[in-house]
Amino acid sequence: MYPRYRCREPFLFYLFIIAMRMKHPDRKPKRPVKGSKKESGQLRRVQEVLWESEEKYRAVLESIEELYYEVDLAGNLTFSNDSMGEILGYSKDELTGMNNRQYMDQETAKKVYQAFNQVYRTGIPTKAFDWELIRKDGTRRIVETSVSLMHDSKGQAIGFYGIGRDITERKQAEEALRQSEEKYRTILHSIEEGYYEVDLAGNFTFFNDFLIKSLGYTREELMGLNNREYMSPDTAKLVFKTFSEVYRTGNPKRDFEWELINKDGTRRFVEVSVSLMRNERGQPKGFYGIARDITERKQAEEEARLHQQQMTQASKMVALGTLVSGMAHEINNPNNFIMLNAPLLLEAWESGRPILEEYYEKHGDFLLGGMKYSEMRENIPILFSGIFDGSKRIKQIVEDLRDFARRDTSDMTQWVDVNAVLKSAVTLLSNTIMKSTNHFSTEYGKNLPLLKGNFQRFEQVIINLIQNACQALPDPQGGISVTTSYDEKKRSILISIQDEGMGIPPEALPHIMEPFFTTKRDSGGLGLGLSISSRIVKEHGGALAFISEPRKGTTAKIILPVNQG
Repeated sequence: MYPRYRCREPFLFYLFIIAMRMKHPDRKPKRPVKGSKKESGQLRRVQEVLWESEEKYRAVLESIEELYYEVDLAGNLTFSNDSMGEILGYSKDELTGMNNRQYMDQETAKKVYQAFNQVYRTGIPTKAFDWELIRKDGTRRIVETSVSLMHDSKGQAIGFYGIGRDITERKQAEEALRQSEEKYRTILHSIEEGYYEVDLAGNFTFFNDFLIKSLGYTREELMGLNNREYMSPDTAKLVFKTFSEVYRTGNPKRDFEWELINKDGTRRFVEVSVSLMRNERGQPKGFYGIARDITERKQAEEEARLHQQQMTQASKMVALGTLVSGMAHEINNPNNFIMLNAPLLLEAWESGRPILEEYYEKHGDFLLGGMKYSEMRENIPILFSGIFDGSKRIKQIVEDLRDFARRDTSDMTQWVDVNAVLKSAVTLLSNTIMKSTNHFSTEYGKNLPLLKGNFQRFEQVIINLIQNACQALPDPQGGISVTTSYDEKKRSILISIQDEGMGIPPEALPHIMEPFFTTKRDSGGLGLGLSISSRIVKEHGGALAFISEPRKGTTAKIILPVNQG
C-alpha cells in the first residue's frame, strides 16, 4: 500500500491521470491471461505495463488525503477515492454510479452544473471553488475543489474529474470569526466614544455611529474619506507624524488632541489613541483607535483661562484706579493754575493793548516777544484761547480716566446714555484716532432711550471696537465712522462702527469672537478683546455681529434691546 499523503500540486496528478487514461479511459484494463496462444509476447507485455501503471495510479489516488473524483457527462460518479467516501460517509459501492445531485442541495447542484458546463464548452479547468456536500447522515461538509474535462483516446469528452479538500473547519472558523467581528462591531457602535479604522493612507475603512454623529457626515460620505478632508493642515501634519511613528515602532500612542472640522464648518476637539492594525500575516494594514470628544472640556478650560484673564484685568483696573486717582490730583493742581491764570493774562493783554497801539501808531512796528507787534496783536488772543481750551481738555480727559477707573464693574442697574458712552470712549481714544486716520466721524442718534446696564462695560466694548478699526487701517487716508440710532419697531439701539481697513479673511470671520482666536498674535494680540466684548453685549441682552469684505473694510454692529420700566 502506498502511504497517504497530501497532494500539493494537483495539476501534476491531472497530467498523470490523463496519460494513464488515454488508452482505456472507460474501463480498468484486464490482467492478461498468461500462456494464451493467441497473443504474441509483445502484446502481452504492453498489457502488463498498462495494467501495472493503472494499478499504481489508482493506488496513489487512494492514498492521498485530498478527495479525488471522476464523473461522466451526466454527473454520475465513475470513480472516487477513499477520502471522498470518508467525507460523504458512503461506501465505494454506494458511491459508484451515484449522481452528484444525490449528495448536494439544489443550489450547490446548480452551481456544479454551471461549472461543468463552462469546462465542457471551453475545455479550461476551473480554479478551486466551494461545494457544500450532504453526508449520508444528513450533516454537511464544505469542500474546495476544481473541475477538469476528461477525454477518451480519440479526444472526445467523456466526463469530468477533479481534486479537492475538506475546508469545513476553516469555513466554520471563518464564520465564527465573522460573527465575533459583527458582535464586536455592534458593541463599538453602541459606545459613547468615537471608534475609527483607517488604511495606511488615512482613509476611513470603519467607524462607529458616534463618530458619524460627531462629524455630521453620512455613513456613505465618511467611508473612504481621507483625514486631510476633515482636519486643518496643522492637525493633518500632526496626524501624519503620529501615524508614521506608530507604523515605525509598532507602539500605540494615547491621549493626544486632534481638532476636527465638522461638515458644517464647526470644530470639535477629540482626545485620540492610535494603534497599528495588522492583517492575518502580521503585516501592517492600517490604524485604529478611540476618539473621545473633549470639546466641552476644552471650552471650559478656555472659559477658566478667560475668567483668569478677566480677574487679572480687574486687578489691573483696581491698580489703574489707584494710579489714576493720584495722577488726577497731581495733574489737576498745575492745570488749575493754567485755567485760572489764562483768562487773567488775556484780560491783562486786552488792558495793555491800547497803550501798545498808541506806541505803534507813533513809532511804527516793533518786536514783542521776538515777533513783530503787527503780527502778534492778531495771534495773542488765539494763543490764549488755545491755552484755555487745552487746559479744559486736560481736565476732561483726567475726569474721564478717573471715572473709567473707579466705576463699579459689577453694577448692572445703571441707566446708561449710549451717546455719553460713545463720547467718553472717543475722548479717551482721541490720540489713537488722530494717529490712525484723517477721516473720523461720529453721528449721534437723537432721543435715544436709556439702557439699564453698566456704563464702564459698554465703554470697554466701544473702546475695543474703535481700537480694532484703527488697527485695521493701512494708512491715515482710510476712514472710520461711528453712528448710533434707535429702531422703534424693534425697540433696540444700534451702534455701528465702520472702517475702510483691510477686512477680515472669510475663513477667520466665523471664529473672531472665540476665546484666544486672533489674527494679530505676532503683534501681541491675545484673542480676548472680541470674546470679552461679545460676552458683555450678551450680558446686556444684545448681540454683536460683523460684516467684512477683504480689502474693503469691516462693520461692527451692536444691537441692544431697550429695557422696559
